[in-house]
Amino acid sequence: MRIAVHLHLYYLEQLPQILAYLKNLAGVDYDLIVTMCGEDAAAESGLKAFKPDVQIIKVENRGYDVGPFMEFLHRIKLDDYDYILKLHTKNTTKGNYTHLNGRRFDNALWAKLLWSALLKSPKQVKENLQQLEEKPEIGMIAAAYCISGEHKLYDKWLEEINSCLAEMNLPQVRDFSFVAGTMFWARAEIFKPFLRYGLKDFAPTDGKIKEGTKAHVFERLFGAAVMAQGYEIRGVKQWRYGLLLLKSAITRFFYQKKITTSGKKLIKICKIPVYSKKTEV
Repeated sequence: MRIAVHLHLYYLEQLPQILAYLKNLAGVDYDLIVTMCGEDAAAESGLKAFKPDVQIIKVENRGYDVGPFMEFLHRIKLDDYDYILKLHTKNTTKGNYTHLNGRRFDNALWAKLLWSALLKSPKQVKENLQQLEEKPEIGMIAAAYCISGEHKLYDKWLEEINSCLAEMNLPQVRDFSFVAGTMFWARAEIFKPFLRYGLKDFAPTDGKIKEGTKAHVFERLFGAAVMAQGYEIRGVKQWRYGLLLLKSAITRFFYQKKITTSGKKLIKICKIPVYSKKTEV
């Protein structure tokens, strides 16, 4: 098997955590290509100590992790590889979360779900690759909890998604699933149509914008393109994290404290608001 691993390293402090996961590729022959948005001698030294033949590419901060992934696709020859492993760091500071498939994900847990589904252990790596090798209908593998087909998560961008599919000479879609968080194992050939796009097609990243950019459209487009090419997305079950999500949901049912989008401090008990006060600006 010929494998290319793309890591977009933005949050440099997460490098030790990512390398701990990458160690589970022991015994697998792969090329590691890392994109970074600036110079950092310590990070580069750590990467080279981990894998001396690592290729480090400096990129503009455009399109979150998706823009750098487009640059990665242009820096390799897709025909040289069977599979792509796409990884990146995530903003895991307290207070960052998302809602997906009826669940509320703290970003730190979201990151762990994505990373561990792909690289939790050498056994998990072997199972993922075995799935791709033995089941030709599978085009992409990711954390089951992060795969969504909810229309509300893509309907507003469906016209743009189908416009991109048309540009790539792929069939239009109406119903599809995608990997929220854009970390996955996938067949390299799936990304050939994406070579028409590049890093410059994406606007400079503004971390305050959480949704609606071209990068977020492409997050959905990756899943749509998998299905438009006749493949399916397979989810990795993670029972331990399922229990953590259940515990979090139960806790939030009994007690919630948050700042609303209108700037109010809100406390709920059993989902009933018991306190609300406008916060000072």
